[in-house]
Amino acid sequence: MDHDLITLVPSTLGFISHTAMRALTHARPSVSDALWRDTLIDAAIFREWIVNVGQRPAPARLAHVVLELRQRLGVLKREGPATLEFPLTQEQIGEALGITPVHANRIIKQLRQDGILDVSRGQVQVLDETRLAELGQFDDRYLHQGPST
Repeated sequence: MDHDLITLVPSTLGFISHTAMRALTHARPSVSDALWRDTLIDAAIFREWIVNVGQRPAPARLAHVVLELRQRLGVLKREGPATLEFPLTQEQIGEALGITPVHANRIIKQLRQDGILDVSRGQVQVLDETRLAELGQFDDRYLHQGPST
């Protein structure tokens, strides 16, 4: 594998053998279609993250990450519209955004002072939805979560 997968909260992991997966996709082509669609969506997300880390300034990166997580959790109806769990340290935020923990701290402080976003105690609170979306240049179409996508 070319990457690691870690959890931030206690989780259960299951494994499916390649043999069982091949048998399932041959027996049920709709499962194969769903997996192919998921692969295409993953590719779209990867492209968006390349733009995020490569082109956007750090405050826009954080705004975009928060909006993406919020959008994805919203499908599960697990989070309220303005607050979501965000159990990341400033070091982890920095790693995700490609910046140092010190820079992450400054960005979080600035967004809080600007009344856009507050990150504290393992949560993110959206203070100004419109300004956050503008800052993050967020367009959720790449997530393909609508009924027609």
